[in-house]
Amino acid sequence: MSHRHQVIALNKLLAYILQHRPDEFGLVLDEEGFVALKELQQAIAEEEGWSYVRRSHIMEAVYTGDRERFEVKDDDRIRHALIQRIHYEPASPPKILYHGTRHRAYPHILQKGLAPMGHTYIHLAISPELAVRIGRRRDPDPIVAEIQAQRAAENGIIFYQANPLIYLADHIPPSYITGPPISKVLPEKKLPEKKPPERRMPEHERELPGSVLLNLRMEPLYKEAKGKSWKDNSRRNRRSQRRV
Repeated sequence: MSHRHQVIALNKLLAYILQHRPDEFGLVLDEEGFVALKELQQAIAEEEGWSYVRRSHIMEAVYTGDRERFEVKDDDRIRHALIQRIHYEPASPPKILYHGTRHRAYPHILQKGLAPMGHTYIHLAISPELAVRIGRRRDPDPIVAEIQAQRAAENGIIFYQANPLIYLADHIPPSYITGPPISKVLPEKKLPEKKPPERRMPEHERELPGSVLLNLRMEPLYKEAKGKSWKDNSRRNRRSQRRV
């Protein structure tokens, strides 16, 4: 495929995602119809045959095609020109929804619950596979938490259906979140091995570079091995002669 045909194909893919089915790619449009360019690029690059796509390719497809087809705002958000305002209505969720999250954030989620964290809403997928796909954009091996959505809705938590595959919520308390034990998903921290304390030499016995070690006890530094010498034998002979 020539470069020109690649640009045209990418332009058509952008239109399909932004106008029709962002949920198929794990994306949610905000209430103005925009999506972050970074998230759009990640979603496209996950598709077979599109792994080469970078932000520059998207901008080329936008500006070399029909320029009125897309709108880029603040150089980091994009929408289809036909999508102006979106109003998400409250909806009854399925029994279970799924959320892919980072390892580092998982203990906090179990303790404090889910919050939007930079988005207007929390994004909740109807399948664990889609939750993994969305979660991989922040963690190569995300943890999938299960949300007891139906029970939460019965107790007053409001859900919105963004599209057929993704639901939204403002906040999910920890009592409606279940997942794998923390001990199974986070590595145990190894305690440093304790080294035996070093024996400190008394101040008066320390040997400094270039110094001479004084023996304060006035003991000989080298002791000769005890043994019989020729003088001992001579004395013994003289004593024996005196006795005769």
